[in-house]
Amino acid sequence: MLTLSVLGFLIYIYQIEPQWIEIKNIELSLPNLDQEFVGWKIVQITDIHINDWMTEKRLKNIIELVNKQSPDIVFLTGDFFSQNTTYVERIDGSFVSLEKRKPLSLSKKLLHKLGFIDSEVTTHSFVKDQEILTRTLKKLTPKYKSFSVLGNHDYATDVTLVEQALKDSNIINLKNEIYTFKKNTGILNIAGVDSVSFSKDKLKPILKKLPDKGVNILLVHEPDYAKRSSFTHRFQLQLSGHSHGGQVRIPFFGAPLLPPHGRIYTQGLYKVRDMIQYTNRGVGMAYPYIRFNCRPEITVFTLR
Repeated sequence: MLTLSVLGFLIYIYQIEPQWIEIKNIELSLPNLDQEFVGWKIVQITDIHINDWMTEKRLKNIIELVNKQSPDIVFLTGDFFSQNTTYVERIDGSFVSLEKRKPLSLSKKLLHKLGFIDSEVTTHSFVKDQEILTRTLKKLTPKYKSFSVLGNHDYATDVTLVEQALKDSNIINLKNEIYTFKKNTGILNIAGVDSVSFSKDKLKPILKKLPDKGVNILLVHEPDYAKRSSFTHRFQLQLSGHSHGGQVRIPFFGAPLLPPHGRIYTQGLYKVRDMIQYTNRGVGMAYPYIRFNCRPEITVFTLR
């Protein structure tokens, strides 16, 4: 009986919950939102983490779920690649991994046989990841546009390939930049801060360029940046990812493991000074590829 219970638990954390995506619908009342943007639907996904677990098939299904929400805008808040391995380019133009995982232990071999772990030894090419990203993200169908910011894993792997995939997918990547929507008299500003973990964030230039009129939404991968951005009193909303919600959340305790810059605003909705902060739990995972009490998430915001 105990063996069956353990096996059932392993099946749940490795196979069931990681694929059990929650579509979370939230109505957001933003101060001074122009009537032109009331009812706009924004869909956020984050932390795709192309890796052994996040295959092209899985990502394709996620993109289909996003499109079913009929978004006006799509936000992708970083970590498209996953820092599993590094690679070098051979003279002939092919790519080879510099790192391979060690052979699995007996317990992990059992998990491999059961289908919980994809392979005992993994080689990795980020060029392949770029191709997967481009093919799938191209299929996003927002009414207006898609926007992105980069995360720490993107810089830790190959940021040039990530940026090219975003460009080829017609996604506007905001690197300490602003995009402004204008509809009649209405103004909606979308600002994006680059990776905080790699000290690429530059908020001052954004503040200088930020129009005096309109509602301001800030995209930044790392959620704890809200401590700084809220202090400016210039943003009504910040959207982030990074923490994965911890991937494992113990009842009455919370997440035992959280990354730097993602330990305060770990998941969900917060009020930070006069700004709303939302941390999405992500659709992908970092190794080990498990989730417990922390389902993957696609967030649908309706502006009010």
